[in-house]
Amino acid sequence: MNLKPMKSIYTGLLASFVFVLNAVIQFINIYLNDGPEALGFFFFLVTFVMIVFFIVYVVDVFNKNYQIIHAKMVSKHKNIIYVLNENGKVKRIRIIYPEILNELVPGQQLEITLSSTLSMPLHIVTVGKSNEGHLHNHFVKCFQHIAWANAQVIMALKLSDLPMEKSLSLLSHVLAAEKVWLTRINGEDSAGMAIWPTHTLEQCERFAEQNKADYEVLLSKLVESDYGNESNYSDSKGNPFTTKISDILTQVVLHGSYHRGQIALLLRQAGAEPILTDYIIYERQAALIEKSMPISK
Repeated sequence: MNLKPMKSIYTGLLASFVFVLNAVIQFINIYLNDGPEALGFFFFLVTFVMIVFFIVYVVDVFNKNYQIIHAKMVSKHKNIIYVLNENGKVKRIRIIYPEILNELVPGQQLEITLSSTLSMPLHIVTVGKSNEGHLHNHFVKCFQHIAWANAQVIMALKLSDLPMEKSLSLLSHVLAAEKVWLTRINGEDSAGMAIWPTHTLEQCERFAEQNKADYEVLLSKLVESDYGNESNYSDSKGNPFTTKISDILTQVVLHGSYHRGQIALLLRQAGAEPILTDYIIYERQAALIEKSMPISK
C-alpha cells in the first residue's frame, strides 16, 4: 500500500485554498458589516497555522525527511489506527484515505514511513512475518552455520597441543569482523573497534557466543523487506560507504569461511587433525539431529 504523498499534497493545497478563500470572505463580511474583527483574525490565524504545517509536510516529502518504523497493527477506530512499535509503545496514526484504511486489519505487520517533523504517514506497507521470506530463511541458516563453524574451530584449537598463535590471530579477526559489521548494520560507530585484535582462546569462545546471540537478535527483528535497505557507515580508514544489509551479511558469511579455511590449513600443516567447517557438513549434521528427535503426538 502506498499513501501517495503527491495526492496528499494536492489535497492539502486545495484545502488550504478553500480555507484562505473562506477567511478572506469572512473578514470582508465582518469589515463591511462592522462585525467583530477578532473573528476575522481567528480565521486568518487558523489558516496561517494550517499552511505552515502543510509547507513543512511538503518539505519533508521532497527532502525525504522521514523515519521508518516497524509495527504491528492493534486496532482501528474511524480514521485512526493504533499500532504497537518495536519499543513496546502504542502509537496513534491518522489515515486520511478510506481505501487505505479498509485494507488494514488487526494483526498485520506494517512498515510505516512517517514525516519526521509532523509524524504524518507517507507510506504504509504490509510485510510478512520474518520466517515467510526466502532471504530471511537463507541468512538465518547461514548464521547458524557460522555459529557452528566457529564452535568447531574453537574445539579443534582446544584439543590441539600445537602452537596456535597464527590460528588465534585469524580467529580473533573473524570474530572482530563479525562484531564490526553488526555494529555498522545497527547504525553505530565502529571507528574505534580493532579489526585484528589479539584474544586468548577463552576470550574467543566468549566473543563467539556473544556474536551468536547478537546476530540472533538482529535477524529476529529483520523482515524480508529490510534486506534491501542500505546501511551508511565508514570503513577502518574513515571512508564513507553505503551497502545493502543483504550484501553486508553475505560479506560476513564469506569472510568467515575464508579465514576458517586458513586456520584449517595451518592445523593440517602442523600435523593436527583437520577440521571440516563446510556448510554442507553442518547441514548434514543438522538433518541427522532433526531425524533423531522424537516426534511429538
